[in-house]
Amino acid sequence: MNQERARDFFSAYYEGNLDAGLRQSFELNLRSDAILQSDYAAFVETVHELEALKHEQIEIPIFLSDRIATRLELAQGKPKSGFPGWTGWLRGLAFTGLAAAAIIFAFPFFHGGSDLKTAGPNLASDLDQVAFKVDGNKVVLRYQPSSIKTVVISSPTSGKEVQRFSLNGQRLESPIENPLPKSAVFKIEALGDKTSTILAVPGQSMEPTKAGEGTVQDLALALAGHYRVPVEVEAADVTHRVSWNFSSSDARAAANQALESEGFSVDQRQDGLIEILDR
Repeated sequence: MNQERARDFFSAYYEGNLDAGLRQSFELNLRSDAILQSDYAAFVETVHELEALKHEQIEIPIFLSDRIATRLELAQGKPKSGFPGWTGWLRGLAFTGLAAAAIIFAFPFFHGGSDLKTAGPNLASDLDQVAFKVDGNKVVLRYQPSSIKTVVISSPTSGKEVQRFSLNGQRLESPIENPLPKSAVFKIEALGDKTSTILAVPGQSMEPTKAGEGTVQDLALALAGHYRVPVEVEAADVTHRVSWNFSSSDARAAANQALESEGFSVDQRQDGLIEILDR
């Protein structure tokens, strides 16, 4: 697979729609080609910028889409300067508002036959368990199935799928980064399992809001934004409504204050990740 061919698959790979054979070939090229890695990173960054624009409270002039379309067509007619394979897809993305995600599931790695118990002291030791480890500004998603499994990452608010990984005993490690100012929340599930995990990842800026009310999922998002810590929720009912007031400077104390009488327990690991669990 050459670079030009690989660029044609940027959109499908990002959305998790490549079949297994093409995905494997694409990932092999991606890992070995620094130029292709840079191109794909720029593609993902552009998608995230479009996602951020969705939340801007502005009135879009009716002539804007025509102007954007004209500029894209002019750009596509120019000599190659970057990413001709996906500019057409971006045009459709800009007009339909289907920007995929605020999170980068950056360059996942797959390890064949390696037990999670050998992967480090901060990782859950059991197979078939979604686990996270904080590594600097990233949260690393780790999962190893005992059989063939598909892991799906989606938006719990819109239901839109962001990424999926098909595993046959391999150990998955996927760094997760949020390049946007505000925190973002995602659902991680292994298809066929009865439970799923909610993960809120802080953005690049602290969100000043201290008081609010909403679901446990909303609380996780608010905690991540205000205290800039990742928050994991493993609970049967993430729609349970609670209220919070972040008067404490400590994220764990603030979460516990909001949840102590609501049937949930709160813990904070040494790496900083807040865990919200059913009591």
